[in-house]
Amino acid sequence: MKRKAKRTVPRLLNEVRKSSKHTLQIHDGMGTTMPPDKEVLMIYFDQKGEGEMANEFFNEHDGRGWKTPTGATIYNWKVCAAEWIYNHRQNVKRRFRQSPFYSESF
Repeated sequence: MKRKAKRTVPRLLNEVRKSSKHTLQIHDGMGTTMPPDKEVLMIYFDQKGEGEMANEFFNEHDGRGWKTPTGATIYNWKVCAAEWIYNHRQNVKRRFRQSPFYSESF
């Protein structure tokens, strides 16, 4: 059985590789563009009803270099942001239940 030759695209000698730093980031809406633009992050938090938390989230994760507290790299910021919002809402509920104004009987 004959092997087929691989087809390769010939490179031009004077061609310069484009750096990935200078390319425009395209947001696909899936949350995989790392690190995210602050404006995109603010829009996401505003859509979830927690617009005031966007700066706090961005500053904390940007300070950590977009890594989790255990040191693992964050690949999808939307998953991390959704978890952040969920934990915030749970803390608000817990504080309300522990407040002296909360009564279980209506």
